Amino acid sequence: MPDDTALALRDVTKTYRLYSSLADQALDVLGLSWIRFWRGLRYNEYLALDHVSLVVKRGERVGVVGRNGAGKTTMLKLITGNFSPTTGTVDVYGRVQALFNLGLGFHPEFSGLDNIRSSLAYCGLSGSDLKRAIEDVIDFAELGEYLEQPLKTYSLGMQTRLMFAASTAIRPDILIVDEILGAGDAYFSAKSAHRMEALAKNGCTLLLVSHSMQQILQFCNRAIWLETGKVVMEGDPLQVVKAYEEYSQRLESAASGGESAGGSILANANLRQRILEQVFRVHSGDADSSQHASTGGVSRWVGQKGVKINSVRVLSQDGQLAPLVHKGDAVRIEIQILAEEAGDFPCSFVIVLFTRDGRVLSRHCSEPYSIRLREAEPFVVSLVYDPLVLGAGSYFFSAAVYKELDLNNVASAKAYDLLSRSFEFKVSDEFIDDPSVFHHPAKWVVETRPA
Repeated sequence: MPDDTALALRDVTKTYRLYSSLADQALDVLGLSWIRFWRGLRYNEYLALDHVSLVVKRGERVGVVGRNGAGKTTMLKLITGNFSPTTGTVDVYGRVQALFNLGLGFHPEFSGLDNIRSSLAYCGLSGSDLKRAIEDVIDFAELGEYLEQPLKTYSLGMQTRLMFAASTAIRPDILIVDEILGAGDAYFSAKSAHRMEALAKNGCTLLLVSHSMQQILQFCNRAIWLETGKVVMEGDPLQVVKAYEEYSQRLESAASGGESAGGSILANANLRQRILEQVFRVHSGDADSSQHASTGGVSRWVGQKGVKINSVRVLSQDGQLAPLVHKGDAVRIEIQILAEEAGDFPCSFVIVLFTRDGRVLSRHCSEPYSIRLREAEPFVVSLVYDPLVLGAGSYFFSAAVYKELDLNNVASAKAYDLLSRSFEFKVSDEFIDDPSVFHHPAKWVVETRPA
């Protein structure tokens, strides 16, 4: 095995037995199934992981996405040794700290301070290392006098603070995080994110499972998509996130459209496979279908019939295509739509701007228009930045046209067409080391004071 490998799964399968009764389960676990010699055990088999192979290099930050039940947590528990694979091998090189077991070593009757000590001791710390880690947890958790109170008196948020702080006080070789970064209030979530970034920058190998696509884009340099126990896609985080989001949206659209024929759409394997093939057909095609297409090409979500986005262009102040624009210049994002049929169309246009790590920077929503178009007739609308005040860097944006859009109830919106995180442009600045995301218009006022 190369020295730069942190963990490797080779053709791993994990099958669970789902028993028809507790008695059958107990007899099988105890090896006493022969007692009921007149009939065999009654159980069904559930394939949680299906021939999964995966290699993670030291220092990589890998995000894992997938629906509930896709096999994400099972895979993590195989890596941590909680489970053994049914077939295949799992090799881990280095010390693992898993944050899906928050609270391991904690007792509700113990004080917060006693729980810190016992949790860190359980992880193998002693002496000066234990003392430094305890001080780090106390400082990070910011619970003050509550540390002397029993854990059972803590609110859920306070417990999360204490457990996260204790879990990350140790500097592991491999850190596994499963859906906990969103716990707690906004202040502590941001503080937790900073600690995660620090661990990643210090060379810790990170395996992050999250339903937050922003976290996958923010922390990871590679992403894996699990679906029904199989790795269906891996690669650049933005490419994987776009494909997964489009797949999820198509599933939702199929369910609301009645394609599940009265049953659960997630149980309809043929329909899921057809939607997967539709998504892969788009994302394995020409990524340069637009001159400003971002990683993974254009991700088109299913929408209402009426109009569709035909092209999106980023133009400089002289009307030229501008993949690189300059801070302070006038920049225009031009959207051309085409009518699928003749008619009058209520339209609201939206552009959402993202930083490269997935955070929403700005949302621009037009006023509602009523547009009369002939079939295939084009219509152009533009968003103008004059001047552009963004700092140097790369920016992604989504473009959409809505039939109905209530900004006070976005969940009720009905889109004709939505191209998610599909376009990119770069901004240059005269100052190379300026970290500003944007330059807000402002002015200095100097008042002369009497001597």
